Amino acid sequence: MAYDGPSVFLAPYGNEAAQENFRRTVEEGVPESTVAAHSESSPRSDPVRMWGTKGTVEGAWRQIDPGDYLLFYKDGAYDRAVEVVGTERNEDLGREIWPNHEEGKPWVCIIYVKEPVATDIDSAEIHDLAGHDITYTMGFVKLNDLGLGGIRGRYGSVENLIHGVAPVDGTATEQATLGDAPEPDVETVPSVDLSPSVFDSLRFPDGQGEELAEQITAALNAGKHLVFTGPPGTGKTEVARLLCSHLAEEFPEIYTGYRLTTATADWSTFETVGGYMPGESGGDDLSFEPGQVLRRFKKDGRQRNELLVIDEINRADIDKSFGQLFTLLSGQAVQLPYKRGGEEIEIVPAGRSGGGPAEHRYVVPASWRIVATMNSYDKTSLYELSYAFMRRFAFVHVDAPEVPPDREAGGELVRSYAAIWDVAVDDGTLRDVGEIWRAVNATDGGRDIGPAIIKDVLAHVDGRGIDRRDALTGAGAGYVFPQLEGVPNRARIVSRIVDTDTVDPARLSRLAGDVLGVTVDG
Repeated sequence: MAYDGPSVFLAPYGNEAAQENFRRTVEEGVPESTVAAHSESSPRSDPVRMWGTKGTVEGAWRQIDPGDYLLFYKDGAYDRAVEVVGTERNEDLGREIWPNHEEGKPWVCIIYVKEPVATDIDSAEIHDLAGHDITYTMGFVKLNDLGLGGIRGRYGSVENLIHGVAPVDGTATEQATLGDAPEPDVETVPSVDLSPSVFDSLRFPDGQGEELAEQITAALNAGKHLVFTGPPGTGKTEVARLLCSHLAEEFPEIYTGYRLTTATADWSTFETVGGYMPGESGGDDLSFEPGQVLRRFKKDGRQRNELLVIDEINRADIDKSFGQLFTLLSGQAVQLPYKRGGEEIEIVPAGRSGGGPAEHRYVVPASWRIVATMNSYDKTSLYELSYAFMRRFAFVHVDAPEVPPDREAGGELVRSYAAIWDVAVDDGTLRDVGEIWRAVNATDGGRDIGPAIIKDVLAHVDGRGIDRRDALTGAGAGYVFPQLEGVPNRARIVSRIVDTDTVDPARLSRLAGDVLGVTVDG
């Protein structure tokens, strides 16, 4: 499924006029009567909180949707965030509200927002996620998909970032101590002997954890990059994260951490390799800015060795986005069509650096790896991975567990997962959820779902204080149905769920028509 969460727009407000405007129209807000005199589509609130941009950035402004966020930049940080309520192009209103505009460039593109949230987000982090060395914001712009995917990968969601939830990979702390850390050993490839205990926070039945550890160990020691495949909700991303975290802790002299990002269809070589960017003063002052991959090898002029986790890698057009990196992944040096310090940018494997560190040179550690995930059901609807790319990777399948047909045994399977998640529900709910799980996964030609979706179902039911059938009906529509999009026999799968007698059959059948566009008989 495509990402349908909020986008992020970066808004500089470093000068005195912009800060005064922010205080007056965002923090304090404008009387509704003042706005209503010029607009019929403004929010019905008093005061009305609003921001604006000039017509020269209308292209970015037109991409804003309700629910998106603006991050406000000044002095090296994003210190305010606001959620968007709506937009309107209204020159009369803009001239009335913001009379201190630049000569001839009134703020005509109106953005209605909610009350601002104070944040403390280092701009270097956001721009690093976006694949840029620069820390400043070049006018009102939409954060690229690489940066958005990086936020989702590190924080789980845009909302978590804004509300101060700690990152999952700890790279912010790591970056703060970068200056004191020794440079990594770039020529040594560690001998990995991965224990299944690395994945103790997950549950893999029937010896799958041991098999998974063995496959990963063999692939890494063979010098391969990794792709974890499997149905949705089987824990592929968490396996990748736990693996990279373990490697960074086990071999601190070799690895300097890891970075997690999410691939998107808009990726190009600019996001992965890099390209020219204008300087803070704008104009013709261009400099090469490394992309997401190159930034794993060097930061602030110092050698790095950060593992790169790419979630949902087949959402990107690999041939378009990786370009010269195919040669790099095969262990060959790469020369880029960009210059730094008068020299062409080059990427060279460790041991073949041709003169050691240099401003224009990126050294690829012999132990560096990409660890990617791929939803196996997305292979037919998203970009396919080319053979040239696949032969450089080992593919490790993370399967969904087999749900037993016996109602009691199915309930015990769900109970074993619930214990790990610290979710407490009654025995009847465990058995009912097991029945629904089997109804989905036992259908020939269907689409298996992993335990993460079951966790969502249990959380939906837990503590809601409503009839269990009603709660499970809502959970089925909200968490199970989205996994059935595009499945040819989804009507039959819904029928199997109805036949379990764990849900409201009439309501679930009606929801199946609304959500999946199918008719369920009976």
